[in-house]
Amino acid sequence: MTTSTIVAVALWIVALWRLPSIRHSHKQRALALTMVSLATAMTFEVSQVRDAVNALAGAEVRLPPLLKHLLGVISAAYLLDFVIAVVRPKGLARRTRLIAIGMTLPLMLTFYGLANWTSSGPIRIGEGRAALFPVLYMAVFTIYVGLSMIVATTLFLGGVRLSRTLLGKAGLGFLGLGTLLGSLYAIQRVTFVVVHLSTDTSYPDLENFLSTLLKQAAVLSIAFGLCLPPLSVAVDYARSWDTLRRLRPLWRELTGAVPYVVLTTAVRRWRIPFRLERCVIEIEDASLALREYVSMNVYEKAQDFVRREGAPDEDVDATAEAAWLRAAVQRTSAHQPLKEVEYPPLGVTDRDRVSELAWLLKVAKAYRSATVVEFCDSGQSFARQ
Repeated sequence: MTTSTIVAVALWIVALWRLPSIRHSHKQRALALTMVSLATAMTFEVSQVRDAVNALAGAEVRLPPLLKHLLGVISAAYLLDFVIAVVRPKGLARRTRLIAIGMTLPLMLTFYGLANWTSSGPIRIGEGRAALFPVLYMAVFTIYVGLSMIVATTLFLGGVRLSRTLLGKAGLGFLGLGTLLGSLYAIQRVTFVVVHLSTDTSYPDLENFLSTLLKQAAVLSIAFGLCLPPLSVAVDYARSWDTLRRLRPLWRELTGAVPYVVLTTAVRRWRIPFRLERCVIEIEDASLALREYVSMNVYEKAQDFVRREGAPDEDVDATAEAAWLRAAVQRTSAHQPLKEVEYPPLGVTDRDRVSELAWLLKVAKAYRSATVVEFCDSGQSFARQ
């Protein structure tokens, strides 16, 4: 299997993975169409595909290079749309971009049709009176791709600091690297054209090697970069699922004692982040309701008991909160809420999202610990409320 085939297969895997998201938003549509365009373009570099197209259209038409370059321009346009949607949601030079792509594709088709191509050699070489048109064709293609990649590189690398997740930053970094390599691809194409026109000297082997290397490295870097932000979403989803799994036992205990805090609206099982948010809200509402069954005195006794049991200082407050919550759950069935007493504090108060979840996970773990069970079974939680 050749390198071109491996690259094309890899791109199609990513393209087919992203294709279902085409209907979700403008950003997702641009991402999916970028990958489909790149995958299709690189498919025309596979020798079997190229030979099959030449057999259908005729080798003298040189259709595979034209299709590959047109798709390259289209993928560059969609990639630019994607990065602008990510980094500049308010838009950037939309009219200019539409005019540029609207002129580039017709000019490429026109110059390609007028060119008098040689039967072999680099695509920019022509002969006779039409020798200028291959140069114009490649100039239009290279200028559009080069400028698009330079703008995209600036936006991608500038957006790295704006991403909130490590995988998001890495994804934008790889995308920026890919578009930078795309810029270098365009620059080296221009360089070889200038050298050939000014000195009548060509280096076809070196040009082909550099073009292929830069092109394949660019598209693979872009494909890898496009995979990382969705992977970040998947990691967050898995983390939310794990947090929900660890909080559910505490949720069942607390809401079982005060079931009226549970919201009645049903939530689909696959909506894990939403279910986690709801679980946290209902745990906090249940805690507010349950603390009316215990006094501050119980919380202070729980702290003293936990310290005597040798709990680390950083775990004392969370374990003490788990203790008074368990004591409150035990009192709900046979006691009325306490009046005119000071209630225990809630540890989640005035916390950000990350520390809030970390606190609740500590409380959930401590709730079933031997220390908390022993405190509640010892009767200390009921003495002198």
